[in-house]
Amino acid sequence: MPKSKHRRKGKNRPRLSQTTPPPKNPPPSPPWVPVVGTSLLVLGLVVILVGYLAAPVQRFLSSWPILGANWSLGLGFMLLIVGFAFLTKWR
Repeated sequence: MPKSKHRRKGKNRPRLSQTTPPPKNPPPSPPWVPVVGTSLLVLGLVVILVGYLAAPVQRFLSSWPILGANWSLGLGFMLLIVGFAFLTKWR
């Protein structure tokens, strides 16, 4: 059976783990990151719930063409996504 091309007699290539230094631990996050992240998650949930529970306000705001009928759902999910993104940066 023929030998692989990467085998060379007398030449040993160093492994990647032997040539690179170990990665350093990243610095911890500022203390406001989890506070802002959880606040955005809670605020997003509150906006979604208020949008469904406040039927008269929902009917008034649904007449606006820019916001549409599901303005609270869209805004609430955007706040949830931004809050989740904040919490993924928490170390």
